[in-house]
Amino acid sequence: MTIRFWALLIFFPLFANCQPAPNLFNLVPLPQSVEARKGFFTLKKDTRIYTPEGEAEWQLPAQYFMAMTATSTGYRLTSQPLKKFKEPKGNSIYFLPDPSIVSDEGYILEVKTNAVIIRAKTAAGAFYAVQTLRQLMPPEFGGTHSYGSVKWVAPSCLIQDAPRFAYRGMHLDVGRHFFQPVFVKKYIDMLAMHKFNTFHWHLTEDQGWRIEIKKYPELQRTASCRKETLVGHYNDMPHQFDGKKYCGFYTQREIKDIVEYAKKRFITIIPEIEMPGHSMAALSAYPDLGCTGGPYEAATKWGVFDDVFCAGNDQTFAFLDDVLAEVCELFPAAISTSG
Repeated sequence: MTIRFWALLIFFPLFANCQPAPNLFNLVPLPQSVEARKGFFTLKKDTRIYTPEGEAEWQLPAQYFMAMTATSTGYRLTSQPLKKFKEPKGNSIYFLPDPSIVSDEGYILEVKTNAVIIRAKTAAGAFYAVQTLRQLMPPEFGGTHSYGSVKWVAPSCLIQDAPRFAYRGMHLDVGRHFFQPVFVKKYIDMLAMHKFNTFHWHLTEDQGWRIEIKKYPELQRTASCRKETLVGHYNDMPHQFDGKKYCGFYTQREIKDIVEYAKKRFITIIPEIEMPGHSMAALSAYPDLGCTGGPYEAATKWGVFDDVFCAGNDQTFAFLDDVLAEVCELFPAAISTSG
């Protein structure tokens, strides 16, 4: 009994120190440091936004916040250039570069009763501070309608934060299940809200090729479709299919639009172009690229397939070079980051 008692006294402080800091404001992800203070900041229809003069990229987090404010509250806020910051004016939100912050994506968010001050080393850090400020506001903030009865307030606090990991990514497989551009943008919005900085876009698979390649139009006409789709679990025998043709691909114009949309949210899109395997859809459009000559068709069920791009075929490498050349043009940020 005595031994157990002393063991608890010794180990309880260790367990206590392992507990996460209290999440005072239900923030996701939990910032490194949160200090609650008294009072609230009230967002009003005449709240002023100040951004650093001559810093074009710093306009992005401010514009994002103003756009979100407009859709949520109906307030049409505007930004003003700031040459030098001394003391905060009342009813104002400041975006301030701070080279003393170590992390490129770190920030300090200070919510006062009369002003909000966002300090960051880069515009990306300021954007993440905006996401935290968004979560401090009522849950209706960020919605798509005006809520006249809601008080747009954020609790006074001091928050310091920086991401633990340089790569914070999520994946979306559109090869097997195609999602329309409007959904992809919504997905990117969810990533931005939770401070992810990378979107892994799985664009080609055995079951469908989803990216327009101008030099090879059959990829759009043929490889973007499969004749039907497996219904139920793969292990259910015999396999059952829905008998419905399933198609879909993104035009290069749509991809450019989505890449730009993500860029404004400080998200880099990494495209996944499968090779040498997971290529049944592409082979259905260009059977000469396979090792057997086919016939091939886009897969209608899941699993692993033996047919691949044939490495002993010079046409294969010419095809892949051409495809990747167009892909690189569409995703310049991903290429420069990986290079």
